[in-house]
Amino acid sequence: MTMGTKKIMAAGVLGLILFGLLGASRAADGPVKVIFDTDIMGDVDDVGAVAMLHALANRGEVEILAMGVCAKGEDSARCLDVLNTYFRRPKIMIGVNKGEGFLRDSKYNSKLVEEFPHQLKSSQDAPSAAQLYRKVLSQQADGSVVMISVGQLSNLSALLKTSGDEFSELSGIDLVKKKIKWWVCMGGRFPQGKEANIWHHAEAAVDAVKRWPTPVVFSGFEIGVKIPTGARMKSLPKSSPVRRAYQLFNGWKTRQSWDQTAVLYAVRGLDGGLDEMWGTERGECTISPDGTNQWQADHQGRHLILKEKMRSGKVVKVIDELMMELPQ
Repeated sequence: MTMGTKKIMAAGVLGLILFGLLGASRAADGPVKVIFDTDIMGDVDDVGAVAMLHALANRGEVEILAMGVCAKGEDSARCLDVLNTYFRRPKIMIGVNKGEGFLRDSKYNSKLVEEFPHQLKSSQDAPSAAQLYRKVLSQQADGSVVMISVGQLSNLSALLKTSGDEFSELSGIDLVKKKIKWWVCMGGRFPQGKEANIWHHAEAAVDAVKRWPTPVVFSGFEIGVKIPTGARMKSLPKSSPVRRAYQLFNGWKTRQSWDQTAVLYAVRGLDGGLDEMWGTERGECTISPDGTNQWQADHQGRHLILKEKMRSGKVVKVIDELMMELPQ
């Protein structure tokens, strides 16, 4: 065992102690079943969010049912497959956006696909995310699934538009209403503004937010922008695609943790385990056609937004420790 590996393991022990002090561990309550939808392509926080999901799965806190890519990058799904393969979960099903969506250059997608093992040969070989989600949801108990989105809402809008099929006779809206208990969305800028996950595919965001039939928690831009993480990824083994992604993105400088906050809250916060970290405000989020979001507080509203309570330094430690996870 190298000295670097010993340091990472020691840091992990300290992280677990911190999680316990926060009352955040929920492994004893059984894993949260999640579907994870990402635009893994432009920013690197998607990579950090995936690493966190695998760390939480290693701890028995989450069961990853499926993943989907809402971005239109050819290497996005294969990059996601690289990460799943590295964390020894290559059988996680990945769906892709078969309709309209957002495309931009990526600093790390193609490099990770070139340099690390993966199973998926082409995004064309992956199923439609909307149909994959239908298949997975039809196999789960009613009200048992948490949807996590950390990108444009293209796949979620597409899911709502689906009709009955071989997996379920229910429409997309009815299937979501029956099987999903929460949607945790990294998106929006509250109380009002424009945020990339919303306005990069505004039409889908308008549709998804308006018609989604279950409670929604928004982790807005203002939450993750104050949480700088990622510099510690340099100390990961060179075999880690997480380390490589952060190197390619900004040379291991810190980066805001927008997507990671959604993952953390979806797994540890919905049952009150993160009440010391974030509070919530209930209300209604509406999206304008240009992608601007507005927030109206309402104690009977169907939406919630996260509100900062804990100083960001403590949140940084929690997120960084999870992103430092090694495969098991």
